[in-house]
Amino acid sequence: MALCPTVRPSCECPSLTGSQRLTFAGLFFVQTFSRGILLSVIPLQALSLLGTAQRTSILFFAVSVGGILAALVMPVLIRKVGNHSAFLVSCLAMLVSAVLLSFEDEWVFSIGLFIHTFSIAGGEVSLTLYVLARIARGQLTAFEPLRVFASVLALTIGPFLGVFLEQRGGHGLPFLICAVFAVLAVAYFRLLGLHRVQLPVSHSYDSNPLRFLQRYIRQPRLRLAYGLILARSCWWTMFVIYVPIYATQFGLGELTGAAIVSVGTAWTLTVPFWGWVGRRYGVKRLLRWGFSLTSVLSLSVYLYTAVPLLASVLLVITALGATMLDGIGNVLFYRAVRGRERSEMTAVFATYRDVSQLATPGLYAVLLNFFTLPIVFLSASVWMMTAAWFCRYVPKQMR
Repeated sequence: MALCPTVRPSCECPSLTGSQRLTFAGLFFVQTFSRGILLSVIPLQALSLLGTAQRTSILFFAVSVGGILAALVMPVLIRKVGNHSAFLVSCLAMLVSAVLLSFEDEWVFSIGLFIHTFSIAGGEVSLTLYVLARIARGQLTAFEPLRVFASVLALTIGPFLGVFLEQRGGHGLPFLICAVFAVLAVAYFRLLGLHRVQLPVSHSYDSNPLRFLQRYIRQPRLRLAYGLILARSCWWTMFVIYVPIYATQFGLGELTGAAIVSVGTAWTLTVPFWGWVGRRYGVKRLLRWGFSLTSVLSLSVYLYTAVPLLASVLLVITALGATMLDGIGNVLFYRAVRGRERSEMTAVFATYRDVSQLATPGLYAVLLNFFTLPIVFLSASVWMMTAAWFCRYVPKQMR
């Protein structure tokens, strides 16, 4: 089952077969499921322990900042102990966080949440480096849809299953499953033989994360990759947070709001198809289609918010446009990053998720002081159309 023998930094890695790529993508399901099982359990327990939505929001804001810092310090850890050991540390952190999060004490829970966030950031940076080392450039657009599909599948099953098991099987059960999958991720990792893959050594000895950020900003293709994936991530953040609020405020009810989000995110199961479209018609064309469609439909939702049933249908269709973008995954970054600075640039790139979780509510906190709720859909339309315009800088020949 091993994907490869020992692969040295100076050697060209042999291409993977379709079944080997699928097997490799399976690692992302196992690793992501360890956090997916707690995705809905954690905020519910936080609210129960902290008592108010405001205190819960402050905690999650601080944790998001911690996630950004954790990603930025990962290159230092990788340089000290190696990427293999860094991955093991992230899995150990997930196991420890599962134990701490299970305690019904707000201080222990808060510490566990910070460790949990470090584990997620560390695991993402480490596995991204293995993708860059093990997947040939020509296979990236074939592999990314599988990786995204595996991760999204874990995040689709996990949240509901976690809450269900906590209610039916006892408070500690989802945390136990989280710990078990953290151990399984290590076992799967070694079964694939990834511990034998030797990654390129960074030529930078600078341990200041701000230097990483400066070097990242100086490279136009890396800026483009970050900007486009940030726009996509911000749209999904808006969708998950504000669609249920819209449904509740406009008379559809909480259950309908949750159903819209569930059906909308179910489109992600079509990601392998959109990956094929990207390979067939080009990454640039697919990105333009996805951003433009999502922008136009988001604008339509804004125009018809007074007709909630129609707006709900439009929201579900809009999510399909955003899913088209998931078919590209992180390919733009993979193609742009230089081998000698992969760990540092990957650390910066991995902050996009935490930045979107900070920036989107922050923007709307300001806008909603002056406008009514539908402004969230109009503003999302604006930034998605802006992203569509920037797609002009994506290389036309990229597939």
